[in-house]
Order: sequence, then structure tokens, then C-alpha cells
Amino acid sequence: MRWSIHHVNLEARDVRAAARFYSAVLGLEEGAWRFPPARGYLPAEPDRLALFPDGRGVNTGLHLIAPDPDFARRNNLMHNPSMGGHVALHVDDLDAVAERLRAAGIAFSEVGEFAIPGLRHIYVEDPAGNLLEINGPA
Repeated sequence: MRWSIHHVNLEARDVRAAARFYSAVLGLEEGAWRFPPARGYLPAEPDRLALFPDGRGVNTGLHLIAPDPDFARRNNLMHNPSMGGHVALHVDDLDAVAERLRAAGIAFSEVGEFAIPGLRHIYVEDPAGNLLEINGPA
């Protein structure tokens, strides 16, 4: 199966201070987030969410998000992608990944087009407890 890293999401207690580090110290350019028309609960305020795009696609690159303990509940998810950070893998066939997870008896959170236009998302923990987002075409 073809895959690539879509983005890295880092928890930032102070999003603006973290954004200043990535822009002023590391030289990355902050960009504008693109939301799907019918998104779930996802903060849009610059003090809660920042994007440093890498130019490969919609919302690819580095994401900074303020931790929100109620994020999972507000979106009816088992996993909270705003806490602790995660890596997002992009795959061509998200349904095949979901079927493999079901066959293995691994619990995951599945959402439709949620945070990134044109992509569906799965959140799952690997055996080491790392949260992963796996996304694919909507």
C-alpha cells in the first residue's frame, strides 16, 4: 500500500509562542488553515491552532494545536488528537486500513471529512501507545 507522511501534529500549551519559535527561530512560514465545509469541532482561532505548510497539499506540514481535554467527547471519538501529538499517515485506501484494524480487533476512531478538505480520518494507537492519524481520500 502506498503511504506518505501527511503532517505532524504537536500539542502546544501556548500556540502563539510555539508559532513564533517555528517562524522567527527556524524560519518556517505560517500559513492559513483550510477547513472542509462540514467540519467537526476544530478550533480555528490562531491561539488554538496553527499551520506551517510544506507545500505538498492541503494542510500538509506541521500543525500546532492547543490541548483540549474535551476534544474527543465533542467529536464523538475514542481518541483525542489534540493531546500528546500525533503523526498523520496518508494512504490511498483508508477502507482497507479500517478493515485490517477491525480484523485485528484494534479499537479506532473513524470520522468522515473532518479537519482537512477531501480527506477522511482514522485515529488509532500503535502498540507503543503513540497516537496515529491515518487519512485517505473522502
